[in-house]
Amino acid sequence: MSTHEIKRLKTSKLALYGSAGLADTFLSFGVTTLVMPIYNIGLGVDAVLLGWALAVPRVIDAITDPLMGTISDNTRSRFGRRRQYIFAGALLCALLFPFIWMAPAGSENTILTYFVIAMCLHSIFYTIFNVPYTALGYELSSDYDERTRIFAWRFYFATAAGVTTQWLYKLVLMSGETEAEGIKVVSYVIAAIVLLVGIIPAIFSREENVVVEQKKTNLIKSLGYLIKNKAFLTLMSSYLIIVTTLFSCGALTLYINIYYIFNGDKDTAATLSGVAGTAMIAAAFIGMLVIKKVSEKTGKKRAMIIALVTALFGTGVSWFTLTPAMPYLQLVSGVILGMGVQSCWLLISSLIGDVIDDDELRSGLRQEGIYSSASGFVCKLALALTAVFSGYVLQLSGFDASAETTSPEVGYRMKVIFVSLQAIGLLTALGLMFMFPITRQKAEETRRILDQRKKDSQEVNDQVNEGTVNEA
Repeated sequence: MSTHEIKRLKTSKLALYGSAGLADTFLSFGVTTLVMPIYNIGLGVDAVLLGWALAVPRVIDAITDPLMGTISDNTRSRFGRRRQYIFAGALLCALLFPFIWMAPAGSENTILTYFVIAMCLHSIFYTIFNVPYTALGYELSSDYDERTRIFAWRFYFATAAGVTTQWLYKLVLMSGETEAEGIKVVSYVIAAIVLLVGIIPAIFSREENVVVEQKKTNLIKSLGYLIKNKAFLTLMSSYLIIVTTLFSCGALTLYINIYYIFNGDKDTAATLSGVAGTAMIAAAFIGMLVIKKVSEKTGKKRAMIIALVTALFGTGVSWFTLTPAMPYLQLVSGVILGMGVQSCWLLISSLIGDVIDDDELRSGLRQEGIYSSASGFVCKLALALTAVFSGYVLQLSGFDASAETTSPEVGYRMKVIFVSLQAIGLLTALGLMFMFPITRQKAEETRRILDQRKKDSQEVNDQVNEGTVNEA
């Protein structure tokens, strides 16, 4: 148990904060889920070029993410430090979202140019929303276990959105005669959802008023503290590897189902991908509930290791479940993998809160914004690498989007790549987590010192104020 007083948050407060996880998922993973089916399968744009096109906005993110983090950290207003940016970001993202998919008719270069511009704007608007939203979560509680509970609620909603993302391609096919027509309908619906739920934390959530007297942070110094933080670098390296390898290979699932499992039948493959994704997401809910209890018993570091081992086991099982003889057998490995991976996302988010405490102990500053921006940038960088690697992985397998038919041998090579690369990535991340330096004991000791500092500082301020009043 923690040595400092635990203030458990009301479920309603957790739900109001977490609800925007729906918008966050559609704006991040929803986009990456649709890019290849719409632009590669639908419009015939080269997968490798699409991957590089998705990497371009990350150059902008390298500037805007830490800048947004510093801006929100330094904001002092009647709306707090985060909420006004969350509202503006959600609104801008919702307005732009349909236009991402409205590429003009023309050459491949014309379509790519349009896509790059749209994604650069999307990246900027998403940063305005996501960085303050994530930072707000770290400000709701300073308790070691309560942080996991906060982000569990965010991921409950994100996971619910994840069910829908697994069906997006199917919905696109149902909404129009071609992918280009169907995506227009689907994108308007997503935009409406993003707007409605994205602004909820901006209206109803309140951060703790604990930094009013804190001096404003300097971007360069903040980044200096960040890159010297071993715990943060270890955690983010693991995060980058997990997202990049799993999602690079995960993008192959639809292709494997189309060209290996169902011999070119897009509609049936899209249905199975939706069912498999739904089963995986349902398992993720169970995984989060279980890992919360495991984390409370063993600490987050050990729980993270258990989650990675679970995901690794699911990856190994997928070698046997991805088979044309029994298409729906892949649900088994999907369930196991979903439990492990979603547990990882939850624990990583919670662990960043402990890293922020560790940074405050060293720097004397609360910098939720800069750490939220850095973790957000790592996620977006991983998704960009996913797009790039997905293109090369498809190329390595021998897949050609312009070919009239694709042989089962190409689908089999996709399966080999799918299993082997995921296993390598998870093993690497597992090794990194063994080196993560923050245990429950260290985190609670850090929190105790910080709480004592705050108490001492408040007593000094009270004495100064009392002396000023007496003199008057």
